[in-house]
Amino acid sequence: MDAMTQWQRRSGRTSGIAGRILWLLPALLLGACAVPAPRTGPPPSVPMPAPPPVVLEEVQPPEPEVVPEPAAPQPPPTAPAALALAAQSDQARAAGDLRLADLRLERALRIAPRDPELWSRLARVRLEQGEFVQAERMAQRSLQLGSGDRALALANWRIIVDAREGMGDTEGARRAIDEVRRLESGIG
Repeated sequence: MDAMTQWQRRSGRTSGIAGRILWLLPALLLGACAVPAPRTGPPPSVPMPAPPPVVLEEVQPPEPEVVPEPAAPQPPPTAPAALALAAQSDQARAAGDLRLADLRLERALRIAPRDPELWSRLARVRLEQGEFVQAERMAQRSLQLGSGDRALALANWRIIVDAREGMGDTEGARRAIDEVRRLESGIG
């Protein structure tokens, strides 16, 4: 160790960057303590604009808005191929060929599965074939898809009446007859 380093250690003095930081530290601490003098007078006044005059008006409650009932959603138009198959089914049914009428309607429903008229026609064919449970289910499906079509609903409920009578469900047939009467009278 040289003589200078020994003297710095004994005297507690440092050199280089550490020494400079130690000299700057008190100056920085004293500078941080300096704050502006408190104000002795009242705060400067800023003129406030006069508030606008309050005008009281008699407020009428808004008239209730008349909202028309939304129209029942219309099913999309039936594809021409499905309509052609339905026409072929009608011809087969008129000729007494219920099996062919059934096949044509099933094909039409594969093309247009959300067409309530096709479901109702198939329900009628199944009823004529003596398949009462399927006839009722298909008429119910047609009712679900064809909401809002009163004539179609009436035809479907008549199919349901006949299907329930064919199954021997007199209580169910009576409830279906009540629904037919309700639709015929225009209630509901």
